[in-house]
Amino acid sequence: MNPQITAGICVKNAQGTVGETVESILVQDYGPDLVEIVVVDGNSGDATLSIVQRLLSRGRVRWTLYPDGGMGLGYARQIVVNHARGKYLVFVDSDVVIRNDFLREQIEYLNTHPTVGVGLGRYLYKEGGGLLSSTWNLYLSASPSFIGCAFTFRKEAIRDANGFDEKIRGAGEEVDLIARIRSKGWEIAVTERAKFYHNRRWTVRSFWSEQSWFGHAGYYLALKDRRSFPPSPNMPAGQLIYGLRVASKTYRSTRRKISFFILPLLLLKSVAWCFGFLRAAIQGYGIRN
Repeated sequence: MNPQITAGICVKNAQGTVGETVESILVQDYGPDLVEIVVVDGNSGDATLSIVQRLLSRGRVRWTLYPDGGMGLGYARQIVVNHARGKYLVFVDSDVVIRNDFLREQIEYLNTHPTVGVGLGRYLYKEGGGLLSSTWNLYLSASPSFIGCAFTFRKEAIRDANGFDEKIRGAGEEVDLIARIRSKGWEIAVTERAKFYHNRRWTVRSFWSEQSWFGHAGYYLALKDRRSFPPSPNMPAGQLIYGLRVASKTYRSTRRKISFFILPLLLLKSVAWCFGFLRAAIQGYGIRN
């Protein structure tokens, strides 16, 4: 029997979190014969692969493992697409934990909504990992503009949009594909009952590094499609206005004092994003590659 869904995990040096990610997929309440797992490794230099292989070898789900040769995330995601046998593909980041009914909820929703090309999971708030991580998780769970890190694609929609952009070496490959899927007439929807949370343990340095990485991707996406990915919302002025609104709204709904840290965190995010954006411009990312 062919699987209904292919779970893609693209990993690189994620030994601290990938174990919980894999386990959350293996304990799904959806039949293991209807699921397959495709792992793509980006030249991990830590224990990531040994953890993944050990856990998967104990499970009942069919799995395969491929290297991406250091070609980046766009290339790695497309490897999953090329080898997927499922009608649907879910990409789960290596620091994400999905609830045990996530796959079932996504498939049931997509089966009954044939015009939806991408089902986005609902981000859950998880406290822990320090003030920075807790604040960021609170922001993401409350922010209506947040897309998520556990996307479920209809394979037909991926093919309509010609797959992932394999030139994207860093971040942005999923939102780029989603924009192109939408342009083909497919709908994008949040599956409210398909829930997940992040397992982050951030420091200021690691937060800066990730947001700068997103800014680096933002330059490429803006060059490619400025209408869909304008840089201005990520600039400090835009984040100041947005952060004030989100922080106050979050506090009113949750009464959590850490809501007041959302604004300075968004400003830090913005500065890091701009730094990455400028670095990409200097490097000629998207022009010389």
